[in-house]
Amino acid sequence: MTVQWNGFSKASAILIMAKRQAGRAQNKPLLGRIALAAALWHNAPDPKPLILYVASDSHGQSERADVQVVRSLLTESLGIPADSLMLRKKTNCTLVEVRMVRTLARIHGFDRIVAVTHAYHARRAQRYFEEVLPNVRVVPVTSKGLTNLSPSSPPNELLQKLRPMIEISEPGRWQLVREHLVEGVLGRIHRLDPRGRLERRLARTLRRAG
Repeated sequence: MTVQWNGFSKASAILIMAKRQAGRAQNKPLLGRIALAAALWHNAPDPKPLILYVASDSHGQSERADVQVVRSLLTESLGIPADSLMLRKKTNCTLVEVRMVRTLARIHGFDRIVAVTHAYHARRAQRYFEEVLPNVRVVPVTSKGLTNLSPSSPPNELLQKLRPMIEISEPGRWQLVREHLVEGVLGRIHRLDPRGRLERRLARTLRRAG
């Protein structure tokens, strides 16, 4: 995975795609996506892109909402200033997430967006973006991606934080089987109902177990 930042204007963005993990204290897939987004941000030349996150997931009264986790990790642990973040609590559904990003792109004039997610989700996400916002590139989370950054890499001390976050986010064998099944179901539903009425209803149920 190499992201070429040459030609990106100030109106560029990195999207951290949501991953619902209801009821779990630690959303490991989201941690991996945060880590890769941070690596890409530090790797980008000035002027830096914005980092977007538009999900609304929360884990009950005893746990912080994911949007708070994203904000605190990026600003307090990973060295990204708050004015580089655009966080919106809007959706738990990929289809609505993509359409929300299209709205933000129109409002703020983003000319290029890199969307960060895991490989099992990347194909469906890319297809959705191609339908409404073709200037988005979906990049899968992988620890190997940290060695392919260009033109320069984040500092070694930052990489030491990012690599474990990505490694623990990688799905095990049975989780991967489940994720591919979910992706297959949602993909077929989208082909039957491109407007997404049924998908929006089913997405929360299908993702409830993480």
